[in-house]
Amino acid sequence: MATLVFAKQFLDDFAGLQPPVRQKVRELPDKFEDATHTGVHLEKLTKAVDDRIRTVRIDQFWRGVVVRLGEGRYALLRVMAHDDANVWAIRQRFGVNPVTGIVEVLDVPTVADHVDAVTATAPEEVPGLFAERRDRDFTTVGIDEALIPVLRRLTSEDELYAVAHYLPDAQADAVLLLAEGKSTDEIWAALQADYQVKDTPVDPEDIDTALDRAASKSGFVVTTNDTELLDLLSGDFEAWRTFLHPTQRDLAYKPVYNGPVRVTGGAGTGKTIVAIHRARHLARELAGRRDTTSRVLVATYTKSLAENLERTLRTFCTPDEHRRLHVGTVDALAHQTLTAAGGARLRPVAEDDLRELAESAATMAGLDEHGLDGRFLIAEWEQIILARRIHTLPEYAQTPRPNRGSRLTRTARKTVWSAVEHLTADLVRRGQATFLQFADLAAETLAARSTPPFAHAVIDEAQDLHPAQWRLLRAAVPPGPNDLFIVGDAHQRIYDYRVSLSGLGIETRGRSRRLKINYRTSQQILSWALPIITGEVIDDLDGEAEPQTGYRSAFDGPPPTLVRFTTPAEEAGYVAEQIRDWIKDGVNPSAIGVTARTRRHLKPVQDALGEAGVDWADVGSEPKKPSVRVATMHSAKGLEFARLAVVAVNADTIPLPVAVTAVQVDPTQHDLDLQRERCLLYVACTRARDELVVTGSGPPSPLIRTVQTA
Repeated sequence: MATLVFAKQFLDDFAGLQPPVRQKVRELPDKFEDATHTGVHLEKLTKAVDDRIRTVRIDQFWRGVVVRLGEGRYALLRVMAHDDANVWAIRQRFGVNPVTGIVEVLDVPTVADHVDAVTATAPEEVPGLFAERRDRDFTTVGIDEALIPVLRRLTSEDELYAVAHYLPDAQADAVLLLAEGKSTDEIWAALQADYQVKDTPVDPEDIDTALDRAASKSGFVVTTNDTELLDLLSGDFEAWRTFLHPTQRDLAYKPVYNGPVRVTGGAGTGKTIVAIHRARHLARELAGRRDTTSRVLVATYTKSLAENLERTLRTFCTPDEHRRLHVGTVDALAHQTLTAAGGARLRPVAEDDLRELAESAATMAGLDEHGLDGRFLIAEWEQIILARRIHTLPEYAQTPRPNRGSRLTRTARKTVWSAVEHLTADLVRRGQATFLQFADLAAETLAARSTPPFAHAVIDEAQDLHPAQWRLLRAAVPPGPNDLFIVGDAHQRIYDYRVSLSGLGIETRGRSRRLKINYRTSQQILSWALPIITGEVIDDLDGEAEPQTGYRSAFDGPPPTLVRFTTPAEEAGYVAEQIRDWIKDGVNPSAIGVTARTRRHLKPVQDALGEAGVDWADVGSEPKKPSVRVATMHSAKGLEFARLAVVAVNADTIPLPVAVTAVQVDPTQHDLDLQRERCLLYVACTRARDELVVTGSGPPSPLIRTVQTA
């Protein structure tokens, strides 16, 4: 068969086609085979920037866009509607970047059109963003000469971010670093780290060598036989996961790390995908060694995300690899550990019950005399006493309390300790414990074992784990090469647990990377959501500030729709009608989500969906037919939806009053609570992939921009 090179864009298009059209696309290789042997030419386009560009008929409506690379070799770039294919094809230039050696598809006319659009209202007297840069600065780091006059018209970083995703990835990163004022040496060093480019001469005509480079493999895949082609065009979503950015692939498939690894990155940057690949890689290594006992722990925070990870890994791995994996929440690991050890049969205490017990304990101990309450008591117990494994009053009296607000006098600490004793005693009498207590007990249990139960651990959503849970994870895996692979984003922290990994004996310095390209959320949604957390100083899971700059989306989309109503009923009716329209447009109901701060605020929308005849189901359930997924913001964490409605974004809903400490009680905790609410709203909005609708009724939340009123 002819050798075929598939662009990732082609496979993205293919995934969205109806089955009959997909079948016709699968027949394309035969057409290329005929063209190779008979000399039949594919349809050439006039005015094409690249005269090797051709289109091929799929049916009366759909056409494939291809590039002929030589005898018996073609690159399939897109599959599009007939007219769209012709318009797109004539603008593209396919080739090898002469500086980086990466295979790229460049569309200078489209970049120019978008630069025109974003700079249309810019004052003429404003200096250009790159006014101080020489042309040589651009070309030295691999930016195409044809782009230089176009990019020089930009006047701000906001304009640059609006057009960056129309550039090839490496060129986009280089331009953003130029805008940040980095030197060409610094930019080249970043490209070497992120794209594995080399300081060696590049032959732009050597397509074979270029396609074999790691950065090219993130955008193109080569097939040379029918089996490879059949696997690629299977239509299975997991096939698309073979495409990793070079940074992601390097992280996931590095043979050996000499200790724990930390991967951070904003929402949608592919941290979970990297974790999935790493888990499969480690499982494959165990399977290859015929190791039938050792396993890889894949742990995360929420049950819904654990279920998603399990489903994905089950289809992504071979049966032999999957047998080497143990997927679940950290809470489930603690429960399984204690059950296996034959420990006391404690029951988890409900959050509402814990709050009641804490209020009672606070009253009995006299905390109110110090201006403190049950809410403070729980936070102090979890964030200081349990976090640091403090067992006595003298230990507590001498323990620092960073990020805990008001200073406590010695007398106040004695009172707090007395209240904690009341609280823990009440839990013992009831035969109950918190999940953090379970984790602490399980960590002790595993630490006493001579052999930890897992060979490796891959940990997702790391930012929400408590020190007791980290102690459990550390005890579950022996220290050594490839022990802990940790991914998370402190910007998405929705609980108050703040840790320094190095302080817990998990040293990742020198083995830390940050992902910057968002593959889930459009640039328009990302640009709208980022200001929710802009200005907040957020740690990087190890005591340093996490940068908020440099994130960009890989694709474009419509701006978020923000609408306010007079009543919740009017709002719910609008959301239900919007969802009906999405479904009529062909969106699978299961790809549509609705989220709110609390379950109570979801109720009006659930009722309106029922009245509109739209099936819905809670996240985590398994409906019998495709249904719109409904979840609180906490439950939606780690998930994604093609279309998403974030509802009840009101002044009395987010920030949720009961979740925020009064400023007069504890100013520091008040600020931390508000930061957590901001992160929660940011997390909710960045679950959207293609389209985001944000609604509310009454006064709007102070955490978002002013919106239109219906």
